[in-house]
Amino acid sequence: MGLPQTNPDGYEISSVMHHLGKMDGHLLLVHGLIDENVHFRHTARLINGLIAARKRYDLLLFPDERHMPRKADGRLYMEEQIIDYFKRNL
Repeated sequence: MGLPQTNPDGYEISSVMHHLGKMDGHLLLVHGLIDENVHFRHTARLINGLIAARKRYDLLLFPDERHMPRKADGRLYMEEQIIDYFKRNL
């Protein structure tokens, strides 16, 4: 897909922000606050869109992690939370 600077149309067309109104069910957002790829401002923008669309979401934050929990305790906690979320919502 390249970078937004070289493919603005591709990024615009594929943006999840255009599809929030069609979303059904529950959504679990998982975010590491020191992620260099997906900054928290992106997640905050998504959350604002979900609120505006009146869509349910849950948020699981990892203050000291990047894109994916790297520490064993954080990874295990995340996996337990995802499994529990599936059990409650699927």
